[in-house]
Amino acid sequence: MAKIDWLYLKRPIIVFFVTLLVSLALTVAGYQYEQAHEADYQKALSTLASTHRLYRSKVNDIELLKQYRKLYDDYKSTGLVGEERRLSWIESLESTNDVLRLPTLTYNLLPQEEFVRPGFIVRSGVSVMTSPMDLTIGLLHEEDLFALLEGLRLSISNLFMVDSCSMRRQSAIGLLLDTKRTNLATECKIRWVTIDAK
Repeated sequence: MAKIDWLYLKRPIIVFFVTLLVSLALTVAGYQYEQAHEADYQKALSTLASTHRLYRSKVNDIELLKQYRKLYDDYKSTGLVGEERRLSWIESLESTNDVLRLPTLTYNLLPQEEFVRPGFIVRSGVSVMTSPMDLTIGLLHEEDLFALLEGLRLSISNLFMVDSCSMRRQSAIGLLLDTKRTNLATECKIRWVTIDAK
């Protein structure tokens, strides 16, 4: 049996163990480095996904803003949003009457006031106002009132509402209706609506 010369092998064994320790140290360092960068990578992925969501949300917000801006511009051009357009309302009423040729039609447009109804809540920065208009109308028959209101609705894009109407017959019941003069005296109160978005 051959005798091992430890003195001769001492140097290679030391080099082997030092190399082994360096390899282990590099492996551990590489693993820790990988773990640290894996965490950074996952964090970057999460940030990227969050940024994509935020971007999509902003794009959707811009699209909604464009849609609402168009609606707002349409409402503003019709007079629903902005300053009251008293002259337009009167012109619309008179042009409708030019078509219907009612025996009499007088109006009184009252000062603008705040729109108040039970349960009606308005967001801050928005005020809904109404301009009451009293109408005194001489009608040939009941249908003329509906024709007048429908003509108003079709001739102008402003929003108006009928608060009240009352009718009384001018001639005795049983007499034939006159086709040239007022048969029904009617009084109505309508309200023109205007929205002021500050």
